[in-house]
Amino acid sequence: MASIKEFTKECWTEVYNRIIGAVVFLDDPSAECLHWDGGLFNLLSGGAVAVKSLSPFESSTSNHRKAVFITQATSTQLRTINDIIKNSDFTHCILISTVSLDVVYLELNDGKDVTDVISSGRAPAEATKQLESMLIEWIGKKQCAVEVIHVPLFTISPTNVIFLTPPYHKLYPVFDGKLTSETAPTDLYSLSTEERSSVRRLASCLNSMLAMMNLKEDIYYMGQFSGLVAGVLENSPVSINRRKSCSNPTSLIIVDRTLDLCAVTTHTMESILDKVMAALPRFPGHSNEVAVNMSPLCEANVYTNLDDVLSPGCLFHANDDSCLQTFDNMINKSQKEVMFDLYNKLSKIDVQKSPGPKTLLKVTPLSLEKIVSASKGNYDIIEKHLGILQQALGVVETLKSPKRVLQELLMSIEKQVVQSLAASGDSTSVLHQITHLIKTRKEKNLALENLLALLVHVYSLTGTEVVFTKEHEDSLQDALAVAIFEDNKTMFPNDSGYIVTPEECDEISKRVMERLRDVSQMRKILHKYSSVMKPCESGVGHEYKGVLQQLTEDVVDSTRPDLTDLRCRNEGIKDLLRSGLNILTSKKKNTKRPLDNQTIILFVVGGITAEECKRIHRTVITSGIDNVVMIGSTKFVSPVEAMKDVLNL
Repeated sequence: MASIKEFTKECWTEVYNRIIGAVVFLDDPSAECLHWDGGLFNLLSGGAVAVKSLSPFESSTSNHRKAVFITQATSTQLRTINDIIKNSDFTHCILISTVSLDVVYLELNDGKDVTDVISSGRAPAEATKQLESMLIEWIGKKQCAVEVIHVPLFTISPTNVIFLTPPYHKLYPVFDGKLTSETAPTDLYSLSTEERSSVRRLASCLNSMLAMMNLKEDIYYMGQFSGLVAGVLENSPVSINRRKSCSNPTSLIIVDRTLDLCAVTTHTMESILDKVMAALPRFPGHSNEVAVNMSPLCEANVYTNLDDVLSPGCLFHANDDSCLQTFDNMINKSQKEVMFDLYNKLSKIDVQKSPGPKTLLKVTPLSLEKIVSASKGNYDIIEKHLGILQQALGVVETLKSPKRVLQELLMSIEKQVVQSLAASGDSTSVLHQITHLIKTRKEKNLALENLLALLVHVYSLTGTEVVFTKEHEDSLQDALAVAIFEDNKTMFPNDSGYIVTPEECDEISKRVMERLRDVSQMRKILHKYSSVMKPCESGVGHEYKGVLQQLTEDVVDSTRPDLTDLRCRNEGIKDLLRSGLNILTSKKKNTKRPLDNQTIILFVVGGITAEECKRIHRTVITSGIDNVVMIGSTKFVSPVEAMKDVLNL
């Protein structure tokens, strides 16, 4: 069976076969996917004459007659393609839809009754005809050639076992913008139009991936939103047809992030990649890559504000095996091992001949910085070793960042909170302590957004096991309202000069508290995994053990414990028949399990951390099973980003 990395390569090969002599227009998610496959030069060396952003302000010169559009094929993007074509002089246009054409057909014909076309499986062919006729009309020439194809460009593979989906980085387990833990069944129409479209699009992309990898899946899910994605994937006509021809059995487990928000809002980070993601800004237009300040290598003016840096560096370098290994280490190895790995690689290009890695007891950010600085202005060396220099600078900037000091302070606060909750289950001091931190944040140099992340962490950690008093919550709400008013320019930056009023801040604070109470209720639908606070193996104190970690341990356990909280989509009517037959027989029913299949894909809707990926991967390795387990999510996420997703700020 092919890996997801090979699947992604195969998709890009389809694109590279069509770009010779073309101007290529990409939307942001496709551009991000391209970066993780090798970047811009893959297109230029493959024969593209120019590469541009999919923007209504872009066009091409009259000597360029061929265009390739790589797009999610939304209605807005199709209007943009119309603008570009009308402002250019193309005679040959190829539209590559990264989303399955049956979903595009539904959206093109929104409001019309297209049930027959969808159920008969004719939707992809009808969408192709519709899009081709639109392209011909926009080109407006008798002699023109058009082509519409679907290529599922939606995955990136940071390592051989992890994959992420940039087009769906904004997808979050909410129902019409609200968090819900209700056990009553929900359907697609309980979502907003945009949310409904995102669910269909994600399900269709997962279906395309399974098709190209020849996988026939048993679908499991945990959480209401994941149940909807699973339902669309299970029941869509294209999925049903695909399962008839695919032969490799696999288990696909889809999980809602909202069931456990502790892991993504904690400041206790061992993985250095998580530290980098929390400290450095995102690379422009990207959801999973950071912007590294490269000015220490340049003989130009040194800027202190990264916004002023014209060409930031990054961490992932798809065409450099040495850098790929370092990136893998940044997820799976300790900080000390990553530092020695970077020092070892940098020492081979060191023009000042610093001490060899074997003679050093400890590698510090200063040690790395010294070697990097020695390459300043030496553009021959920089060009040859650009990848490792960018990675080293990213780590140095992270470990020297003021945000690291802040993270360490928040780490110690988190530990105190966990200890006080675990010791007595007493909630009285916790909210009082956080309220005091909010009021004194400026003296301690704490950012309000980090304290909000801490609040999400605490409410998710306690779940329904601890009930906070109304008095303490009211006091917290008042402190938040004042803090939001004082910090609104940094919390909600806008250039319009609009002034936020105290009344609006009161309202925001009230909404935040409502969301936090919702967060505490998320696991009430679970039985086995309702608690994430577990006694330490040493017998002293408690520790956090996440829902994903608990689930993985049970899934890969060869003793096959009950998976009470994991629903299986495929059993459907068979379950009802079995339950009826159980009246007549005392035999125990033989329930399907994810471990029955050689391949298991665990997919988290709403983001994941590098640390979680590392722990899940280690659990699989130490279990001794020989099944292949792949870990997927919509994005890598930092505590502040996770907080904004949850609180909708």
